[in-house]
Amino acid sequence: MPRLKQITIEGFRSISDQIVINFPENQPTVLIGENNSGKSNIIRAIELMFGEFHPKYKKLDDYDHFDRDTNNQITIEAQVSGFAGRLGRASEFSCGGFNFRAKRGSENDFAAVQAEDGGENVYVSTALREELLCVVVNSEQNLNYQLSYSTKYTLLSRVTKAFHDKLTEDEEKVNRLKGFFEEIKNTFLEVEEFNAFNTNMSALAESVLSNMTHALAFDFSAYDPSNYFKTMRVHPTENGETRAYEELGTGQQQILALSFAHAYAKSFLGQGLIFVIDEPEAHLHPLAQKWLAKQMFKMSEDGLQVILTTHSPYFIDLKYINGINLVRKSEGSTYVVSNDAQSLYDHCIATGSNPGKTQLATVVPFYANQATAHILTGFFANKIVLAEGLTEELSLPVYFSRLGFDPTEYGVEIIGVNGKGNLAKWWRLFTLYKIPAYICFDNDVRSKDDENGSRRKDALKAIGIPEADLNGVLGIDDWNISEQFCVFGTDFETTMRASFDDYAEIETEQKELLGSNSKHIIARETAKRVAIDVESAGQQRLLEVIERIKALEI
Repeated sequence: MPRLKQITIEGFRSISDQIVINFPENQPTVLIGENNSGKSNIIRAIELMFGEFHPKYKKLDDYDHFDRDTNNQITIEAQVSGFAGRLGRASEFSCGGFNFRAKRGSENDFAAVQAEDGGENVYVSTALREELLCVVVNSEQNLNYQLSYSTKYTLLSRVTKAFHDKLTEDEEKVNRLKGFFEEIKNTFLEVEEFNAFNTNMSALAESVLSNMTHALAFDFSAYDPSNYFKTMRVHPTENGETRAYEELGTGQQQILALSFAHAYAKSFLGQGLIFVIDEPEAHLHPLAQKWLAKQMFKMSEDGLQVILTTHSPYFIDLKYINGINLVRKSEGSTYVVSNDAQSLYDHCIATGSNPGKTQLATVVPFYANQATAHILTGFFANKIVLAEGLTEELSLPVYFSRLGFDPTEYGVEIIGVNGKGNLAKWWRLFTLYKIPAYICFDNDVRSKDDENGSRRKDALKAIGIPEADLNGVLGIDDWNISEQFCVFGTDFETTMRASFDDYAEIETEQKELLGSNSKHIIARETAKRVAIDVESAGQQRLLEVIERIKALEI
């Protein structure tokens, strides 16, 4: 089956320097990134190469060139596989890809690449291009379009054309079908008004067009002999009743489009389809997002080439790490961070992971099985604070906001990792993707999570703390704040009581008021009420932590 293997983009829209996206087989390709990072520009580049308009004749706008400078050349190169069309005249070559170049003052250069020697064929036939089609569905693009005959490139047009080609291979079936359609047409002609209109229209056409070499006649027909299936329509139903697309929510429309594309890919294995769905989570509630993500992953495993952009952690599965692409922007230019099992393994070993326990074959399944949607929200952050538990996760944002540092405003995600033993693990994952991470924990020796300190040492070694300094960090019973970590003394609550004069009193009041001994809820409600605006050790220490987080870099 024809498929896209890799695309290289340079000079296009927000992409200045070359970026490379790989498309692994039987896995979704996921583009993650904040708004305006360049995800849509990557999609536009793919659509330019494989969409319905021939790239050679595509009129580009100023904004298609990086920095709106038309002197900047656009270069897009795509590697493909599975094409049946042949290239060349003197000799035959298989198609290994397509190259596109555009610059002001000259016509677009679009060529097919010979798989055997990398040579270029400047003539790219429509038939060759149509072996692999890109279909984009987003929240603005109504399903009505894809399931219509608006162009020959819509999903429905492609499907019915494939049906037509199979049907016309059997002349007996074609003749039988013509007979059926003629009976239908004759039934229509029994409607007096329709018969009269048809007769008058045909007579008028014959009179007006009689002097033309190729006269045209109007004929109302129940079928189109250029595509026998073109009279077919696809309608959603509910409880057996036909519904209009407009009656469906946008989320439902996207799901139907995905199902249609999957059925097409499975039914016509010789024809390639790149199915791009932009923000599939839009208009879907969280449970529906989880369900749709599972379906998309299954369809990818089944052979449908799926590319998606997302702002939802439900559409990230570390099992498909080869297809995860973090799209960022630096100094106005888009770049991409991507990884695989090898780079994850190498990063773990380089940051102190035990070589005896960490194995290349199991590192991806290990991370995939441990990840949760809550943890994976870190992929959407500019910086991450990895906290030991829920107490810090709930209370730190309160303290920070009251001191003028709203984490959400700065794109900082504070994530409780459920134990000291998980700090190093998730620090390694996020820093692999160039997301700066800061770790917070306490030295509570009563905790069964880390009685001998080995897990805290693992986290500290991961972030680069020398072996000789580890015991000094673990032995402290007060605040310990550095560029990469913060230790909350013996334990979080004890340190806060010593740092704010009114903490203990407010903590007791909240326990009585809430009728609960839940540590994290009490800590959060106490954080809302302590005298944070009064100069204190707690105020100064937290302000120092904030400055460390602001200055955090990879």
